[in-house]
Amino acid sequence: MAKIKSINISGLRGIKDLLPLDLNKKSVLIYGDNGTGKSSLTDAFEWFFFDQIGHLSNEEIGRRKGRDALRNIFIPDVEGCYIELKFNDSNFDNMKSLSSSLSISISNISDEFNNYIKAAQSENLILRYRDLVQFVIASKTEKLTELQKIIGFSEVANVRSLLKKNAGRIARTIKNANYDNQKNVQQSIIIENLGRNAHIEEHFFGGSNELIKQLKLDTEIKSQTDINRVLKQIESKEDTELLDQINFFTRIWEVLSEVEGNVDNIQESYSAYHIFFTKFQEDPEKITKLQLLALFREGQSVLNNDIVQNDYCPLCQQEKNKIELIQELNERIEELEQLAGEKRQLDELGDELKQQVQSNIRTIESLLKEKRFKNEEYEKLNKQIEGFKKSLNEFTEELKKKFTAKLAEPSEIKIDKIELAKFVQHAKVTSKALTDSKSSNIKFQIYTKLFQASTAYIAYQRIEKEQDVLTKQQVTLELIYEDFIKRQEEALNEFLAMFSQDINDYYTTMNPNEKVKNIKLVPLKKNDEMVGITIEYSFFDETKTPPIAYLSESHINCLGLSFFLASVKAFNKENEFFILDDVISSFDRSHRARFAKLLADKFSDYQVILLTHEKEFFELVSSDVKSRGWSIKNFTWSKESGTGVEKGTHGLEERIHKKFEEKNTDGLGNDIRVYTENVMKEVAFNIEANVAFRYNEINERRMAPELLDAVHSRISKKGKGLKEKANIPRVKGMPMFIGNTTSHDNKYNESIEDLEVMWEDIKKTIHTFYCNNCKKFISIKYFDNVENRIRCGCGNLSYDWKK
Repeated sequence: MAKIKSINISGLRGIKDLLPLDLNKKSVLIYGDNGTGKSSLTDAFEWFFFDQIGHLSNEEIGRRKGRDALRNIFIPDVEGCYIELKFNDSNFDNMKSLSSSLSISISNISDEFNNYIKAAQSENLILRYRDLVQFVIASKTEKLTELQKIIGFSEVANVRSLLKKNAGRIARTIKNANYDNQKNVQQSIIIENLGRNAHIEEHFFGGSNELIKQLKLDTEIKSQTDINRVLKQIESKEDTELLDQINFFTRIWEVLSEVEGNVDNIQESYSAYHIFFTKFQEDPEKITKLQLLALFREGQSVLNNDIVQNDYCPLCQQEKNKIELIQELNERIEELEQLAGEKRQLDELGDELKQQVQSNIRTIESLLKEKRFKNEEYEKLNKQIEGFKKSLNEFTEELKKKFTAKLAEPSEIKIDKIELAKFVQHAKVTSKALTDSKSSNIKFQIYTKLFQASTAYIAYQRIEKEQDVLTKQQVTLELIYEDFIKRQEEALNEFLAMFSQDINDYYTTMNPNEKVKNIKLVPLKKNDEMVGITIEYSFFDETKTPPIAYLSESHINCLGLSFFLASVKAFNKENEFFILDDVISSFDRSHRARFAKLLADKFSDYQVILLTHEKEFFELVSSDVKSRGWSIKNFTWSKESGTGVEKGTHGLEERIHKKFEEKNTDGLGNDIRVYTENVMKEVAFNIEANVAFRYNEINERRMAPELLDAVHSRISKKGKGLKEKANIPRVKGMPMFIGNTTSHDNKYNESIEDLEVMWEDIKKTIHTFYCNNCKKFISIKYFDNVENRIRCGCGNLSYDWKK
């Protein structure tokens, strides 16, 4: 799995000049005040991996995935900007650049790198404070959607939805087509002409042979080809006009019989639609609430994307806790989405009715295209059939009505079924009468009946085949869907159990001995459908949900952080690093310490990039994580250079050694003084040495003599051993005089020999407090209550210490 060796960023966000970070695959703790550019590092990372910066990708800031706001505003217009990452696998090394014209280029165009980036985009690599609780306070549906997206179940859910959608579509097609009605119409024509039903070929061919028996053709019908041959053999060119008339009225009989068979279904569908429509009209608030849903969703987006960062409502401008506001919005949206579900059900009823009506209208329109309707003698028939079409169109007009209009009662809008039945009967009787008009011409009558029966049977076979295909598809899809649901839910439940265990483990690590435990992600079902996920937990041994109802903001943040960390463990298969950007802002001291311990203990195999502006947290955990191999960095910012890295104690020590090797006294005395101040701050903190109170930043700029005095005073009261070995008065004498004198404008010219003496004395004093074995300073937190000794982390270095 990938870890980062080095980061180089230039010209991106708050980073103006080159910001080099040599990580060598190690975790790093980065401190910087607000505005020093910590989040610029996170933004650059997000752009490198995801080609956008989410919180900058809005209409107000920039339409091009945040690129408009990506370039540092102080770099020259012609100068480009970039981020370069080097990994433990050099195949992934890449520099991503943004030109002055905002065009993007990358140095690595290999398939291996492209595949790596594509895989990384589905992983959890970055957590900002503003995103900390999004999953916890999200709606049940959003939790399910988000979780399915993270675990790769989105496609599974899409397939499930597609199966359900297609099974439903086929079921509606079968219902709207009313195949049984269509087949009955064709069988009526067959019975009328053959005098029997003919559902299978054996019956149809048998009836056909009975029909032609009088002609004594010396042939037996065994196939449709035989029928066609017989028809051609007995066809008469003289009676074409009469035959066209018979076919015309048979066609009217067929089409309107089909419409007649669909009337009841149309009326039933309209009645169901009318009931739902009227229910909405009875509660006008439902309509108003639905109109608010879009507003609430937009507000949710504004808050989730951190466009509004402070604790107030952007609509009414009143003060309001942001987390509570998001939670309330989610609850309102969830409530309104149930109402939207009812509206969707109404729309589905409307769509079903519309499909039924339109299908029958198209059937009638195809009939009205018959050429004979252009003749004056059929004008009355045309108008009557147009009347049936108009009756169908009235249903369509009702579907167009808004909730403010009154919907026609089912009894007020209907097709006159009695009139339609009379018309169908008239067409049937007319067709038969025309056929019987040639009763003396047996060959003509047999031809007409065989032709009508053959046409009807072919249509019957086509309808039956279409129905059979769709029915098999419906049954197959329903069986697949049923099995799919079972397997998906089994897999999801198994995953949720494992995932919940990790979340609970991380949460209880940060919150031991509290009354919140047994945290679980529980799937929710409605009508056998997975509709969401809720967070369930035991609170004073009672099962509760949701978290925001009972937990404090700090605890909710712990839960959000636990979810992210569990996601990293469960889903990150390409990368073994992640960024936490100022995620502990609302944590109290105990949570902060346990959070640092959680990272150090349970994520020791991962490369963690931890950024914070909390000085107390930084000082609390820096010595602990440093002993575990973490790098420690301090970010600074200036208009001239942008974000930079302050030289830490380790860097100063290297610089001091290098100057001694080069015999370079320039600034050496000042470096030694600053180094001494930095180290003695840590010593004073660890042994709880009392120093005079100072306000704010003055407290952080204590001089070496003051710190040495405080440490000396503390150890003098606790025991002789440490006091004598440290010999702080020795350091306060000539060494500090030289250090202070050389660090200010003074005529005193120090020699390299003077500085070497000073350095050796300071090193002896510092190493009195520092263990080379565990790389930790002695500290009160390692105090041995039995032996009354202050110790280092491993216990190899210890001194008597009076209580």
